[in-house]
Amino acid sequence: MMESPRVGGTFRFKISIGAAAIEKVRKTQPAAYMKICALLVPREMKLEHSGGVKAMTDEQIEDAIAAIKALMAAQAGEAAKVIEGEAEVVPSLPAPARPTKAS
Repeated sequence: MMESPRVGGTFRFKISIGAAAIEKVRKTQPAAYMKICALLVPREMKLEHSGGVKAMTDEQIEDAIAAIKALMAAQAGEAAKVIEGEAEVVPSLPAPARPTKAS
C-alpha cells in the first residue's frame, strides 16, 4: 500500500512545526522544556549481565585493555591544559550595618 504524497508531506510539515515549537519552548520556558525531556526518559531500565569478562576471548580482553589505555592517555593529555592570568582587584561595597534593637 502506498501513501499519497500529500499525506507524507502533511506529516513532515507537522514534524517541522513540532520541532520549531519545542525549540521555542526551550528558549522561553526552560522548566516546561525540562519536563518534556524528563517524560522522554524511561522511568526504569532493566539491565541484564551476559557473562562479562568471563565470556570474552583473550583477544577481546586485550583489545578492551588497549582501548581503555588509549582513553586514559587521551584524558591525561587534556587535563594538562593550564590557563594563565592574573587576579584583578575589584572594589567592593562595605558590609551593611547591623540593625539596632529598639527598646
